[in-house]
Amino acid sequence: MDLHDAIVARRTIHKFNHRKVSDEIIERAIHFANYAPCHYLTFPWRFTSIKPENRKNLVEIALRIKFSGASIEKNVKDSITEKLLNPSHLLVVSQVLTNDPKIRLEDYAACACAIQNLMLSLAADGVGTKWSTGKLTNDKSTYVIANINPDIEEIIGFIWIGYGERPLEIKRPLTTSIFRKQ
Repeated sequence: MDLHDAIVARRTIHKFNHRKVSDEIIERAIHFANYAPCHYLTFPWRFTSIKPENRKNLVEIALRIKFSGASIEKNVKDSITEKLLNPSHLLVVSQVLTNDPKIRLEDYAACACAIQNLMLSLAADGVGTKWSTGKLTNDKSTYVIANINPDIEEIIGFIWIGYGERPLEIKRPLTTSIFRKQ
């Protein structure tokens, strides 16, 4: 698939199946992520692949966060479990920290570019993705599971990777409404 087709094909997948993505495809996507633009040449992105057995621990954390001791209906628990376990791969994306607020902002932009490169590479191989953030990405236990030192790196999201249901097409704004010529 050429780049233009991959850009259009890349969509957020919400329901994944159990089909495995090859390690070769994942490693190729990481390779292309590493070619993202990086203003200060800090290359602040880090990708950590979470094993299926460790994702089971993430299920427990997600349930704790969402329900904090309240009873959980089976269908809700099953839905959260499916969300965390079904995708072929789960990557934790983290950003190497700096005390300079200007560089930190530029580094976040560079990480976003690296994530987009990763997702476009996967789309070119017919693989779906989802970038998510939230309380689970910020929980201290997630850092432990991913073996990430929060004093050195900040988790900026999860990338869910796999095959699944392609969402309905969305209506995007016309190019003429987002592009100005002055």
